[in-house]
Amino acid sequence: MSSPDCGGNYAGTAESLAIHRSTLRHRLQRIREISGHDLTNVEGRLNLQVATRVWKIMLGGPG
Repeated sequence: MSSPDCGGNYAGTAESLAIHRSTLRHRLQRIREISGHDLTNVEGRLNLQVATRVWKIMLGGPG
């Protein structure tokens, strides 16, 4: 998984986050381990994206 703005591209996502590709892969692996979510599942990623945006809105930040 990577940023939806980068179309699932690791290199583009890492660049947009100003981190190395291996750092991105490590962080995504940790997210999978901690959350138990399969980030390769399209529906699962969508659910996480929506939940994250709702959470940000509820905290008063930009969605």
